Amino acid sequence: MLKAKKIFIIAVSLILILLVVISILPLTPVNTSLSKVVGEYDTSGWHNSFGDSLSYAVGMNIRGKPVFKNPNKAFRQAMRDYKLGFKAIRKEFELLPVNKLNYRMYQTYGSQLTTGSDEEKRQGIIISQFFDIYENSFR
Repeated sequence: MLKAKKIFIIAVSLILILLVVISILPLTPVNTSLSKVVGEYDTSGWHNSFGDSLSYAVGMNIRGKPVFKNPNKAFRQAMRDYKLGFKAIRKEFELLPVNKLNYRMYQTYGSQLTTGSDEEKRQGIIISQFFDIYENSFR
């Protein structure tokens, strides 16, 4: 009888913990209609490009906004290409490492870097621009 009660308490505790974790860690909502590419997007007038990598291929979503054709691939590529900028933003603004849940902080602060090298500041601006496009797939 006592053993069954302990098992019941453990099971209920685990369920409660799971519910708390699920409610605390909301995932970035993926609106498939916004992330779906419905046409080409003219990037010829952009002052900055993200490089020649196909990971940064851009199309147009249903709202006519630019989106990365593969946002996950673009995110991973940006993490590699702009490592110095991400590190500088994290250090100056005391942020957690960038991920798909907190990228908006990096989007906001990237263009506000005041410390670091010119290259770190340049990358910070590019990171803000990158996330301006990245978020169009979800918002």
